[in-house]
Amino acid sequence: MNVLFIYTNIKGFHEDTYSFGLASIVSIAKENNYNTKVILVKTQDEYQNVLDEIPLFKPDLVAFTSVSSQFIYVKELASLIKSRFPSIITVCGGIHPTLFPDCLLETIAPDCRQASLDGIFAGEGEYSFIEFLEKLKNGETYFDIDNFGYLKDGTVKINRLKPLIQDLDELPFPDRETYPFIDTLKATGYAPFIFSRGCPYNCTYCSNHAIAKVYGKTSNTPRYRSVENCIREIQEVINNFPVKRIGIVDDIFGLNKDWRKQFCEEYAKKVKVPFFCLLRVNVVDEEFISMLKDAGCYRISFGVESGNEYIRNKVMNRNISTGQTINAFALAKKYKLETNSINIIGIPGETEEMIWDTIRLNRKLKPTSSGVNIFYPYKGTKLGDKCFEQGMVNQEKFKSSSSERRESVLNYPDKYKRRLERYQKYWDFYVYPYNIKKVLMLILRQVTFLKKIRQRMSFKLSFRQGFISDPLRKL
Repeated sequence: MNVLFIYTNIKGFHEDTYSFGLASIVSIAKENNYNTKVILVKTQDEYQNVLDEIPLFKPDLVAFTSVSSQFIYVKELASLIKSRFPSIITVCGGIHPTLFPDCLLETIAPDCRQASLDGIFAGEGEYSFIEFLEKLKNGETYFDIDNFGYLKDGTVKINRLKPLIQDLDELPFPDRETYPFIDTLKATGYAPFIFSRGCPYNCTYCSNHAIAKVYGKTSNTPRYRSVENCIREIQEVINNFPVKRIGIVDDIFGLNKDWRKQFCEEYAKKVKVPFFCLLRVNVVDEEFISMLKDAGCYRISFGVESGNEYIRNKVMNRNISTGQTINAFALAKKYKLETNSINIIGIPGETEEMIWDTIRLNRKLKPTSSGVNIFYPYKGTKLGDKCFEQGMVNQEKFKSSSSERRESVLNYPDKYKRRLERYQKYWDFYVYPYNIKKVLMLILRQVTFLKKIRQRMSFKLSFRQGFISDPLRKL
C-alpha cells in the first residue's frame, strides 16, 4: 500500500523544511512495511509536481500535516487532488487540526457537501495512523479510529484520543531518508533534534496550554526520551550526514535536572559537536550554564518576549521578572556563550512605549543576536481565541500565510500596523544602533540580489562561521 506524505512550507516564516511530526509518522509507517514517499511543497507553482507524481506513485492515501498558516494551501492542494483523483483518501494531521478541528468544515466545496479532506488526526497520531492504515488496507471502515476526526451530518466528530505516549523510546527515530533531510542541512546549516515532548508553562500565545486542554490536562508536562536513545540518534545522523552543528530545538531544553546532567555528560564524551538549545530565563543558574558550556553548547536562545512587565506577565502569562532575564543573559556571557533574544510586538493592549521597553531591555541585555516577531493569533490558544472572540482579527489578512509574524493581522489602525512592520524589519537598527557590523548585515539582508547570493553560499559558510544561515540568529 502506497502512502504519499505532503509537507507545505509556502511563504513560511521559517526556512527550515524538516517537520518532526511528519517525519515520525513516516518512520512508523515504514516500520510497518508501508511504501512511502514525501513531497515538500515550497510554492503554489509546485502543486503541479504533486499532481504529476500521483499517477506515477499511485498512492492509496495522501497525508498532509499543517500549522495554522499553511492550512490554506493544504485546502487548495487537497481540493486539486480530489477533483482529479477522487478515489484517493486524503487526511491531515498536525497542530492546526489538533487545536482547531473545525478546520475540516473549511474544506467543503461551496457548491456541494463533499470535503476535500476525508478526515483529520488530532493529538499524537503515530499509533492511530498505523491503525488507520491497517483498516484502509483491509478495506474496513476507519471512522472509529482513535484520534480521528470526520464530518457527520454537517458537523465535525472527533473520536477519543489515545493517551499521550509515555515511553517515547518505543518510537522509531524520525525519518531522514524518505524525508529529504539533506535539504534541512542546506537551508539551516545545522542538524535539528527534539528529545522531549511538551512544556509545562501556560503562556497565553503558545500552543502548549492548548494541547494540554485537548487532553484534559492543566499543563503539557514534558516527556523525555532516554539519554541513550537520544545519543544513539545523534550518532546515527552524524554518521550519515555532513553535520557540523546541532540544534536541540525542544521547547525548553533539559527541565528535568537528572536528565540534563546525564545528557550533557554523555554528549561531551560521545558526540563533541557544537550545539545550541532553547531555554527559559527562569530555569537557568550558574551550574546549568556551566554544564552546558562543558558539554559543547555554543549558543542559547532565550524567549525575552517583552520588556514590559505588564505585557509579559499579565497578558502573556510568562511569570518572569526583568531581573531573571538580565541574570540569565549575564550568566551566559560569563561563560562566553552566544545568546539569542526572541521578542514579540503587536500584542493586544501594547502601546508603542511598551515596545520601546522591549528595545531598551534588549539594549541592556546586549545579546549576540536579537529578533522580533509580530504577534499572530493562533486559534486554540487563549490569547488567539480572545482576539477572534472580540472581533480583533482581520480575517482576510489572517488567511494569508505571508502575514504570519511579519505583519499584524489584528484590526489596528494602518499607521500603527506600518510602524510594527518597520520595527520588525529594522529591529537590529533599534537594538544595535551603534553596532556597525549589525547595521551592515541588516542592509545586506535587504538587498535581494546579495541575499540570493548569501542563500547559495549559506550551507558552506554556516559550517565555517556557524551563524549566517541559522534562522535563530536571524529571528
